[in-house]
Amino acid sequence: MQNELFPEPSAPFSPALGAALEYVRSLSGRVTSTEAAQLKKLNKGKKIIFDPKKPKKLTVFVARTFPEWQDKYVELVREHFDAMEVTVDDKKLLTQVPKPEMKKAMPFIQHLKSRLVFDKESPDVVFNRKLGFDEVETLKEVLPAIKRTTGCQVIELLVVQDAGKKVVLVLGENAGKVLDNSNPIAESAVPGAPSFAFENVEEEGGVKA
Repeated sequence: MQNELFPEPSAPFSPALGAALEYVRSLSGRVTSTEAAQLKKLNKGKKIIFDPKKPKKLTVFVARTFPEWQDKYVELVREHFDAMEVTVDDKKLLTQVPKPEMKKAMPFIQHLKSRLVFDKESPDVVFNRKLGFDEVETLKEVLPAIKRTTGCQVIELLVVQDAGKKVVLVLGENAGKVLDNSNPIAESAVPGAPSFAFENVEEEGGVKA
């Protein structure tokens, strides 16, 4: 017979910490899935972006602000979201999306709808789009662990500026340095959903893998 009581929490639940942990799990899963997909292609003799078995670098792009063009579509989805029924009136919403903007707007609208309808996220969180934690500081803490997990020789963290045209180094001896950016992947980074890219690098004293 066991009489030990269930342990009491030592502190109240922290929504910010919970959000940060979920963020870390999501990013780690995306990174490892990307590497596994390339390894699978390699084993099948298909074309790959990088060789997971050779020395590699992981570059992570993080955005402090959302693209301005998204603001009007956040308001559009908010206008057509029924909180009681947890549905979005697609028929009325679509009539307000200009045809030239369909290709760019619809994936974003569907993402918001998925979070509201399928993931049941709070409308306040989805529409206000404010993170409950410091994304850059969280990445500084977890990237060394991701570096070990992936076996990367180098991990670089960059903050996106000027709609992806500029990036700021966050980690390393050149931290704070502003650089021109040529990687289009940076443009897809939004707060809470960083973008990233693997590439093969030179081994110390060797040649590019």
